[in-house]
Amino acid sequence: ATGSALLFGNKGERFIAATVLAGNLMTLVIERVFGEGFAAFHSGYLLLDAGLAVLLCLIAVKYPSWLAILVAAFQINGTLAHLVKLLAFEVIPFSYAFLLKVWAWPMVLAMLAARTAKSMSAPLLARNWPPFARRT
Repeated sequence: ATGSALLFGNKGERFIAATVLAGNLMTLVIERVFGEGFAAFHSGYLLLDAGLAVLLCLIAVKYPSWLAILVAAFQINGTLAHLVKLLAFEVIPFSYAFLLKVWAWPMVLAMLAARTAKSMSAPLLARNWPPFARRT
């Protein structure tokens, strides 16, 4: 899905795909460097996911599409999972790890859907919002 968006997507989709791919690679680096799996809370995961959420939100504002909005929302959801683990110590480690492993799949499905349903972005692009967004 990411490769398809990188190769065949418009500018916004390429930025989204590059951000998601970079996030996946940086997550692997954090996991290898610190040697902790997803079951244990690590502030590096929270900081990375929060930064990616902000970046994806900025992309969604700059290049409005259903794909950008969905991927940014899924990223925010993943970031909130870290906050739940941080604030609720009684969260079962397996459930936290399961959430973090599974939450990315809707992002992949959204990127695949964007490749097959190009007309989904037409209603967003027909509006004149945000005023500073570039049309691609």
